Amino acid sequence: MPLFKRTKGATEGGDIILNKLKEVSFFSMFENDTEVLGKIASICTRRQYRKGKMIIREGDFGDELFIILNGEIDIIKNTLQNERYTVTTLSADMGSINVGEIALIDNDRRSASVVAQTDCECLVINRDDFIKFGDENPTAGLAITRAIASQLCAYLRKSNSDIITLFSALVEEISATQ
Repeated sequence: MPLFKRTKGATEGGDIILNKLKEVSFFSMFENDTEVLGKIASICTRRQYRKGKMIIREGDFGDELFIILNGEIDIIKNTLQNERYTVTTLSADMGSINVGEIALIDNDRRSASVVAQTDCECLVINRDDFIKFGDENPTAGLAITRAIASQLCAYLRKSNSDIITLFSALVEEISATQ
């Protein structure tokens, strides 16, 4: 039995897919533009993952965005001692859950692992298909790329804030022990 079931194109359950794409922050600007959403849906692949199966592996090169249609996923990181810890568990019931958006912009190593906590179904967009979509639809492609960049900037700002918080806590801890 395969690890996942793949269906090219998003023609089955089209309304479900279009509604899910509307929820994704960097596609939501096209919620009233069924033509653009239809083109985005046409580059999606549907995949099903069984509970416990790896969707993304930290350290692997990645070139796909995953939008969770249903199910739950765990985001997992490895420590410097190569111990795994669960950063968070996310459910499709929470709304728009997507992982791997950096892969649409930059084909580099994955920064975390994603594991199916339950049986999951995902929409998957490949980087090459996204670039082709952008080349054929430059206005929409640029708008989506800007929205992804804006989201990544927000993540970076939060990470910077978290680092300052951790550094401050470390300084206080060291000061208290002296």
